Amino acid sequence: MKQTLCGVALLLAGLSSVLLAQDRADFTYVDRGDVSTLDPNRMSWLQDIRVGNALYEGLYALEPGTLKCIPGTAEKIDTSPDQLTWTFTIRPNAAWSNGDPVTSADFVFAWQRMLQSPGEYTYLLHYIKGAAQYEADVAKDPKRADFAAVGIKAPDARTVIVTLEHPVTFFPDLIAFTPFWPLNQRAMEPFKRTDPATGRVSYDEKFTLPGALVTNGPFKLTKWELRVGLRLEKNEHYWDKQNVKSNSVELVVAQEPLTSLRKYEAHEVDWLAEPNGEVSASLLAQKRKDLIITPAFGTYFYSVNCLPTMADGRPNPLKDPRVRRALSMAVNRRPIVEQITRCGEPTANTYIPPAVFPDYKVAPGPDFDLKAARQLMKEAGYPVGKGFPVLKLLFNTEGDHRTVAEYIAKQWRTNLNVTFELEGIEIAQFRKRLHDKQYDIARASWYGDYNDISTFTDKYLTGGDNNDSGWSNAEYDRLCAQAAREADPAKRTQMLAQAETILLTEQPIIPLYVYTNRYLLRDNVRGVIPTARNVVLLKYVWVQR
Repeated sequence: MKQTLCGVALLLAGLSSVLLAQDRADFTYVDRGDVSTLDPNRMSWLQDIRVGNALYEGLYALEPGTLKCIPGTAEKIDTSPDQLTWTFTIRPNAAWSNGDPVTSADFVFAWQRMLQSPGEYTYLLHYIKGAAQYEADVAKDPKRADFAAVGIKAPDARTVIVTLEHPVTFFPDLIAFTPFWPLNQRAMEPFKRTDPATGRVSYDEKFTLPGALVTNGPFKLTKWELRVGLRLEKNEHYWDKQNVKSNSVELVVAQEPLTSLRKYEAHEVDWLAEPNGEVSASLLAQKRKDLIITPAFGTYFYSVNCLPTMADGRPNPLKDPRVRRALSMAVNRRPIVEQITRCGEPTANTYIPPAVFPDYKVAPGPDFDLKAARQLMKEAGYPVGKGFPVLKLLFNTEGDHRTVAEYIAKQWRTNLNVTFELEGIEIAQFRKRLHDKQYDIARASWYGDYNDISTFTDKYLTGGDNNDSGWSNAEYDRLCAQAAREADPAKRTQMLAQAETILLTEQPIIPLYVYTNRYLLRDNVRGVIPTARNVVLLKYVWVQR
């Protein structure tokens, strides 16, 4: 998980500043950054998905702490003996925040929309029979695409039947995840837009604003203001409202790390998610008992734009894998974790965090090797950096990213005689630039979304909406596709390891370190359970006052 919609940002910026003037919520927190979208089609950043889990609920949901899949909006789930057909029966008391009953049509509508207007995670629907073909047909001619051929059926108001292309052992995890959440079609109808020329249907993002957004999860959205925060109130129509621990939850936005800390120290917030490295390292040295640091399911890396030409039309030197490998080999990662982040992060030269999957082994990618790096640059036509253009290193200004970028740019200048100018921008712009591949090299990261190796490898499939590098490798795609259909777990793991080896050899990303999860958490806060995936379910969080 890691984009943003500028239109929503502008809309939110214009909302009244009365957002936080009301009474303090039962639970308040500061997250890793501002929320940019509440549209499940567009969510891919952790803070958006965290709020999304409070507003929406899939047919499966997640159990707090263990993150095991449990029945959510579905009360009954049946699978065929061949594991290809899944039948979900929706709870009779499942309801939207406006009181409408949740029906099978709501799920069909949301999933069809995901295929008609692809988002970051649309590829996860491709496990469903005919879904990938339907998406391709819509791209060619929306008027002629036939959704009836897709393995998604709603024979009655409470039944959803899904037919898969092949068995998927982790399908419950997908059904609980963002792209499989339902949407209230009737509430979204006023925001529907149809292109008269092509017949393509889209929805104005205003449907996610307070007063318009209708959701089926534990909470409903009551306030949202860009760079200020948002407020959630308990959804009185939610089927499991008796187990929603807080009546209200407030996300407070604090752009500066020290501002976040001051709010926490002043008891203005109950939980500070991911204080930055400098703050965390200082508190760690003080042996603060309310600082919690745990292993993480994510990697911090630099994304390299691999497209043939740069944004200004010049040939892209980074398209050459020798250049990418040289840049990777010219960075000594140890000072990053010892002098900048300083919270026990292991250095990384693999993409998938080691030891996350017990039976998964892969040979590491390039390590620090100046002699080899300089030789590769010479072979690529840039001896001692001669002829290499001045490029830019893009990062968002929140957190430690500037400090890391300054260090790495210095490493490249000193070790390879190449210059990268630093470009820091706020996170909403950054997300869009990264997604649109409007950068040379950019800071990036990835947390696994579900407990399967493919949650990492699928990100770099050719043409994938989460593939921010534009990298493409046919053998990589073939191995991932073959692994998806492989029934033998050992063979499947081996295929995905071979795929990661290709990624590490060609280096469309430069791994730097494996995350640790960092929380500042008071001992009277209940339900914030640290997990490697960094998933906190607000439904179960409360404060003992």
